[in-house]
Parts: sequence; structure tokens; C-alpha cells
Amino acid sequence: MRFISPLRYPGGKAKLAPYIASLINAQQIPPRYYAEPFAGGAGAALKLLHEGIIEHIYLNDLNPGIAAFWRAITQTPEEFNHLITSCELNIDAWKHYKNIYDTPQNKDDLTLGFATFYLNRTCRSGILGARPIGGMEQTGKWKIDARFNRDNLSHRIRTIAAMADNITITESEGIDFLTTMEEHGENVFVYADPPYLGQGEGLYLHAFDKPQHKALAKKLADATFYWMLTYDDDPFITEDLYHHARAAIFPIAHTAHHQHVGAESIIYSSSLIIPNLQVTKKHTAQWTPNTTQPEPILS
Repeated sequence: MRFISPLRYPGGKAKLAPYIASLINAQQIPPRYYAEPFAGGAGAALKLLHEGIIEHIYLNDLNPGIAAFWRAITQTPEEFNHLITSCELNIDAWKHYKNIYDTPQNKDDLTLGFATFYLNRTCRSGILGARPIGGMEQTGKWKIDARFNRDNLSHRIRTIAAMADNITITESEGIDFLTTMEEHGENVFVYADPPYLGQGEGLYLHAFDKPQHKALAKKLADATFYWMLTYDDDPFITEDLYHHARAAIFPIAHTAHHQHVGAESIIYSSSLIIPNLQVTKKHTAQWTPNTTQPEPILS
């Protein structure tokens, strides 16, 4: 299965799973656990668990709809799949589920989680605040059902449900979540992919401001666990917040708003053994100019 996550995310990081696996396996004692404080679609996490690279994944997302989605498909997968096969795919249904997503208070996980999933699969680029595919009048080339393959999505839900005992879901601030990972020390690998610095407010319900980005940098600097961080490429990140860290730049395709190949920063914890910079099959990262004497790259 190429993609396991049922969610569509701009710049989704499922393609990084093989690289993260190489990092995990390069450590003298490979960590058994894997955690994402800003899980979103959790594409890399699910791939690593499904392939047996790690034993347990910890998925955290502050967005109540996203957190409800993960709880719903791991706790009530049959009910969730029934909704996938029976829901209507039209603008009236879209408005119904949007109203549920916009008013999450007192909604159970199945109700809120499915509404979130429905919008993710029917909105442009998977952005929860975007308009439906094809527009409100459904006059576009692609219609609202273009990304809603019921059989395929149900299969993904069943695949994840089969691994549910090895998945922990939380709904916390990312930095608070990282505090809970400290007890695992170097037995956990944390991959942090926080809201984009430049576009976060348009793509995420809970966008970061600069003080939050600074707080995250301080938290990671003091962390006892292995970690890797990716950001949109920005001097504020590589030259200010993480100027002492080993950082590299790699190209990645973005689908939000318009398709293009952008650049992202990848930053590593000081104790992490880095076997190579082959981030994807097609792309090798390059050290940033201020990373003049990185730690040795071991083969």
C-alpha cells in the first residue's frame, strides 16, 4: 500500500518514511517508539508502524476534529466505514458536515471525526477551510467526489484499525505533548512537522506564531529523545532559531493553493546519527551554509 493515511495534507510527509526508517535504524540502539506532536495525516507514522520499523506510534493533534478522526477510526472503525459507504457526496451534505466541523462542542468522536474526514476528502487540496472541489456550483473540471474512493478509503481504515493496539492518540499542545515523550528518552524518535511559518494561518486551525516557534526550539534543544524537524525554508528558522543545529535543505512538492516545488529545512537533534541526506528517492538534501562542519555522516 503506497499511502495508508486516509487524510490528504498539503506537503504530506509520507514520502519521508523510508528516510526516517534509515535514521531510526542507524542509531546504535534503534528506538522502538515513534511520535508526531503535529500529526495531521500521520502518513510517515503509519508507514513505519505498518512495515514493522517501530512498535508503537504516538499521534498528537490539537485540532479537535483531527484528533476525533484518529480516535474514531481506531475505536469504531466499522461504524466509520459504514458512514464512508453510505454518505452522500453533494453540496448539501458538504454544508452539513462543515457545520459539524465548525461547531465541535459536544460532538462525539464518530460524528466530529467523520465530518472532519469528509471535508478533508472533499475540499480543495484537503484544506479544511477551503471550498469544495468543483466549487459551490459544481462547475469545475473535478467534482466533489473526485478524491472520495469509498472502497480504497474503507480499506485504509481497516488497515489502521488492525494496528490500533499500537497507536496512542492525544489532543494536546505540541510542546506539552513533547514533555510526555521525555520519559522514553532515546527509545522514542520524534518527528516534528509544525504548522508552516509563512502559510500556517491559511492551512491549519491552530497556526503557530513566532513565540510558539521559539518555545518549540527551546523545548527541542533541551530534549533527551532523538528528533528530526522539518519546516518551510525560512532564515528565521535556520539562521535564528536553530543556528547551532545541523540543518539541510531539500525540495518538496506542495499542492496547497497551486502546485509547485518548494524548499524545506530539515533539522536534526545533536545526538542523532545521520547515515545520509537521501531524503527521498529523487532528492538529496544539502547542508545549509551555516552548517559548515556538521557531525560526521556515517555510512
